[in-house]
Amino acid sequence: MSEKKDRLIHLIMNENVSAIATLVDELLMTSDEVIELIKSLLETGELNGTLTDDEQRFFRINVKISEAPSIEREDAPPSFLSFNTRPPMVLAIIGLIITIGGLVANVFAGNFTEQSIASILIFVGLIIMICGLFSISQRKTPS
Repeated sequence: MSEKKDRLIHLIMNENVSAIATLVDELLMTSDEVIELIKSLLETGELNGTLTDDEQRFFRINVKISEAPSIEREDAPPSFLSFNTRPPMVLAIIGLIITIGGLVANVFAGNFTEQSIASILIFVGLIIMICGLFSISQRKTPS
């Protein structure tokens, strides 16, 4: 039992384990045995801390606070949050302009050949606009 007691003290004091479930897994004991062992260590003064009301965690009182100075730093946002929509937006606008140009050319077309060229312009403009809009839609969202 002394070996398990020493291992429990080591886990709590050195490894900073506070969950009773983790202590149970590490010590290969039941939760009731671990809780009774913690209570006996509290009574003898080998551990200083409190057991939660639901007996799921043990928090020690003498937590060592680091004396290292805290360094203020400015974190950059993750790369998926910064997305430059300007190039795809320009591409979509160019596609829209080409489509409108094709529609205007189709209205003023005098013969079948000019109407065919205007229809090709409309089709190419739509494809360029769809590519731009698709690029905008590929922005990754935070998960």
